[in-house]
Amino acid sequence: MTINMRKIGVGVIGLGDFGERHVQAIKSIPYAELVAVCSRSERRAKEIAQGYGVKRWYTDRRKIVEDKDVDVVTIATADDDHVEPTILAAEAGKHILLEKPIATTLEDADKIISTTKRTGVIFMVGHILRFDRRYRVVREMRLRGELGEIISVYARRLGSSAAADRFLNRVSPIVQHGVHDIDIIRWILGGEVKTVYAKAVKFREYRYPDAYWTIMEFEDKRIGVVESGFVLPSTYPHFIDSFFELVSENAAIHIYTPGELFTVYHNKYLSKPDVTYWPQFNLHAEGALRDEIEYFLQCVHSEIQPNLIVPEDARRALEIALAGEKSALSGSSVTL
Repeated sequence: MTINMRKIGVGVIGLGDFGERHVQAIKSIPYAELVAVCSRSERRAKEIAQGYGVKRWYTDRRKIVEDKDVDVVTIATADDDHVEPTILAAEAGKHILLEKPIATTLEDADKIISTTKRTGVIFMVGHILRFDRRYRVVREMRLRGELGEIISVYARRLGSSAAADRFLNRVSPIVQHGVHDIDIIRWILGGEVKTVYAKAVKFREYRYPDAYWTIMEFEDKRIGVVESGFVLPSTYPHFIDSFFELVSENAAIHIYTPGELFTVYHNKYLSKPDVTYWPQFNLHAEGALRDEIEYFLQCVHSEIQPNLIVPEDARRALEIALAGEKSALSGSSVTL
């Protein structure tokens, strides 16, 4: 890390649970100065600003991107509310770290990509699994040829049923969190998806199905399977449960989240504390989210576009997820 890096002024747009995690991660980066936060809820904006010692809070997105002390914005708004804040920030010349998925439609993804390219701002979509050291180790093993021929990859990412009300009338599970696994499977395998076939299970009266199983066939005939949904019991002690399995001629690899086999059996609760993505220490967050934001800020400092995750990869993950939605509705495979 460059010791004499200038302070970079950061603003956060969207202050839900994940927006607050952004705030915690930014506060842990020495050369980042969190100067402003923005929420459509005045109560929430004040709460976060006061709780974390942030100089200014806004309820108007236009005002935060016009703030002269803000160099960078991180955007953690709802999945289907990414276009407006991203375009406002780009037009104002602010560099942008946008939470995944890039958007919920390809039309919106293309608007975001074209605007950020036209304005020349530094832009990245936060596919956090690329900053998880466990997945990075697996990819490096593939690049070094240690895995041999990869036979299949399976990834499960299930959310609590308690979150269904929050998400399933706005976005499907495969777009909301399935894109994590779609992207990481493409990244690790280093190939391209040719066809997508999916089945969905719908047992509640939401706009989108409760769960999806999506099969991706790559051009070289390798198979990736993604299971996604909001179906775990509402009492499950973690927001997301995920599992990754890669089987090759030389290895079988498993990645479990949450907890990494770390469980707390307390008199009052059962907990599986996160030690990978955003473990909290004194109102600050470390882990993969901090690494992701720090990487992006280093790119801003160096005035280069990030290459660890490029916008076209984020768009492709969305395209595959939407193909899964289409396949589940039609009952037939979709060719990309």
